[in-house]
Amino acid sequence: MSICMAGIDWETAKMDKREAFSFTSSQVGRLCGRIARMEGVDGCVLLSTCNRTELYLSGGEALQPAVVLCQAAGAEGAEILFCERRDREAERHLMEVSCGLCSQILGEDQIVSQVKRAYQLAHEAGSTDAVLSQLFRLAATAGKRSRTQVRLSAAPLSVAGQAVEQLAAELGDLTGKRALVIGNGEMGRLASSLLTAKGCQVTVTLRTYRHGVTIVPAGCQTIGYDERMKLVPACDILLSATTSPHYTITRDNLAGLERVPQAVCDLSIPRDIEPTIRELPGVRLFLDMDSMGGRDVHVDAQDRQQVEDIIEEEMLKLERWCSYREDLPMMDDLCRLIAERVATGYDFSVLADGEGTEVADKMEQAARLAVEKTARLLFSGLQGTLADGALEICREAILRKAPQLRDRRTS
Repeated sequence: MSICMAGIDWETAKMDKREAFSFTSSQVGRLCGRIARMEGVDGCVLLSTCNRTELYLSGGEALQPAVVLCQAAGAEGAEILFCERRDREAERHLMEVSCGLCSQILGEDQIVSQVKRAYQLAHEAGSTDAVLSQLFRLAATAGKRSRTQVRLSAAPLSVAGQAVEQLAAELGDLTGKRALVIGNGEMGRLASSLLTAKGCQVTVTLRTYRHGVTIVPAGCQTIGYDERMKLVPACDILLSATTSPHYTITRDNLAGLERVPQAVCDLSIPRDIEPTIRELPGVRLFLDMDSMGGRDVHVDAQDRQQVEDIIEEEMLKLERWCSYREDLPMMDDLCRLIAERVATGYDFSVLADGEGTEVADKMEQAARLAVEKTARLLFSGLQGTLADGALEICREAILRKAPQLRDRRTS
């Protein structure tokens, strides 16, 4: 079985290209179910974040993940946009992604939960298999270890954090500034909290409010989404972070206003805010995902090496698991062979001490079962430690001692 992946991200494609492959959670689930039914696919997981979309497949070596994704998404012809990786290269890439090494904000905090969420959605869609389950479990472990044991960058470790820092750099002290945040999802809540911590007066839009369910960041006011334009003229900062398939703010919405926000920030893909808004008089700063800057290159070499070491440790665990899995058929065969060797070495009719054939048969069955279970426990304990070919050597040694077993197998 082979692992392969195809990906598009902030380094390989501009936002207008990535937008076509930005999927909501429900879309991810439907696509995973659709892809899992394709010929040659044993399992699939689709990772879709604000800055990357990656499809991971397990199955036949002939699989072309970019073609598979574009076909499932109805975007035939866009395969050229994707970078493909296979087997160890694909596995290592997911580890690096989970550790934040491939993020626009190096070492970003959110990517581990996004990797976990991608697997969860695929699992709920019934599109995962044992190989992808193990790969994503270990990748999430690598990401969690990296985040807790190493801090790669002194810069903010999220897109929202980077955006707020850029707003502060351009506008100066944010204390008393009025901000409208459209969207109360994970990104919107984080941005709202960070702006509040900077001293902003923040209002968050809500489409609905359910007591005890809807989470509103501490210190923030709320307003209905449909009422948002009433507040826009009074704002210094307008920030949008939703999963809406259409613009939450258009140029026409702002063009007729006497006063527009001096800073406009769009933290969504597909985009929430019409890009031509940046051309309006009065808009001093316009930020979107592509203007968040590149990764922080000022990283201590030892810190970077720590993350690389974590990845190598998790990759070794994966390699051992895969080796063990590949050896399972041989282990099953050996367990049965060992049980057969023991069973043919004793005369159970004698051991039954005259109790009859039925008792002798039960004793033989019990002996076979006990020996086979013991052998399986032994092989399980040796997982990842056996040299290549060791099981075959063991098998041949048993058959040399008991050639009659070979005769039985070939008869």
